[in-house]
Amino acid sequence: MLGSCVASAQADIMENARQLVNEGDYWKASQLLKEAVAANPKVAQTAQYNYLAGACEFESGNYAEAKTLLQAAKGKGSGPANLYLGRLSFLDYDFDTATDFYGEFKRHREKSRQVVGETVEELERQLMIAENSLGRVENITVIDSIAVPFENFFKAYRLPRSAGRLLTPDEMPIEEHSSGAVMAFVNEGGDFMMWGEPDSVGNVRLMESLRLTDGVWQEPSATSDILGKGRYNDYPFMMPDGVTLYYASDGDESMGGYDIFVATRDASTGEYLLPQNIGMPFNSPHDDFMLAIDEENGVGWWATDRNLLGDKITVYVYVVNELRRNYDPDDETLLAKARLTDYRSTQNPADRDKYEGLLSAISKIGEEKPAKKEEFSFPMGNGVRYTAYSDFKNAKAREAMNDYVRAVNARIGTRKKLKGLRERYRVNHADNVKDEILQLERQEEKQNGEIAGFRSEVYRLEKGKR
Repeated sequence: MLGSCVASAQADIMENARQLVNEGDYWKASQLLKEAVAANPKVAQTAQYNYLAGACEFESGNYAEAKTLLQAAKGKGSGPANLYLGRLSFLDYDFDTATDFYGEFKRHREKSRQVVGETVEELERQLMIAENSLGRVENITVIDSIAVPFENFFKAYRLPRSAGRLLTPDEMPIEEHSSGAVMAFVNEGGDFMMWGEPDSVGNVRLMESLRLTDGVWQEPSATSDILGKGRYNDYPFMMPDGVTLYYASDGDESMGGYDIFVATRDASTGEYLLPQNIGMPFNSPHDDFMLAIDEENGVGWWATDRNLLGDKITVYVYVVNELRRNYDPDDETLLAKARLTDYRSTQNPADRDKYEGLLSAISKIGEEKPAKKEEFSFPMGNGVRYTAYSDFKNAKAREAMNDYVRAVNARIGTRKKLKGLRERYRVNHADNVKDEILQLERQEEKQNGEIAGFRSEVYRLEKGKR
């Protein structure tokens, strides 16, 4: 009788551990499993224990321990173990083996009529994206690899003023929007800022704001839904042209966790076009984020946790290609190049002096004297800044700049009117005041779009881009 009671108690513990795993509370589940083994060491020999313990180790990032436990669980007949074994193979870029494990898991699911953990269909979608990306790995030269703590890792990026600034939340000029942010991007001119911010249900959306000529930052607005396909969208970096945006997302086209995407903004409407996954080697089955480009020196930076460095991640520095060049899909070393198994293998030994020169130039960034304050400043990329209409070589660009300044000044007037009306509305909730506020808010929103369009038009005309 006593033995049956003990067995029943152990069964309850294992069932509670299973529920905790399904709910994502892996720490509590692992504690329960330890209690079960302490009470009866034979529990550690069961398929259920090995599966649940392996799942906890996997979700905690202890992949070697997870593999041992999950293989033991599979050997003892655990069908759900195939799901995690497939994920381990996927993280190791062994896509064929991952496909086999997912197939075994699906057969187990159909036979048992159970839904276990994360849906295999979602994992297969990620696998397909990764396999397709492996066929078009960009041929880049990585010149440095830096291991840094994850917190504020982007501070390791040495960017010139022309590339903009990467701010920590406590450096953000809009304090009321900084609490949920992990970083913010501000352009060279200091009048455009972008960051990721959680909404009311915890989804992170990209936000943006413009600073007016009177120094006031406009009320931030969320970017269009086309940039919010995933639950988390963050780590933005806008190129000096004001058109090309890089950011990280876990959206439908991600191969797992964060991937880096690029989106183009329509200069005439201010609307973003459909973002594209930039592929390998930048992205991987792990998390990859915060790509930033230094046009002055022709180098780029991005971060990844693919190297499993505990609480640290890897920041890579690479030479930016003027035009994308992909490796031959039949290259025998393609997988190693996609994984960046040895980043030095991407380098040409004959160009070693060039790489050293680039690294030396990067190391000196930040030593420049602060730029003197100008009457107005308009960044043109590559460290060039226009401060007067006479700086423009293109007459149409000069006209567009005039339109830009006029639009900014018009918005200042709108904001001053809004401020006065809002103060009146606090005292007297009159309907006519409310209606006028709503009208001016719509006018300000329209002006924001016009300003963004003029900004891009100035850059396009002066640079001679179509």
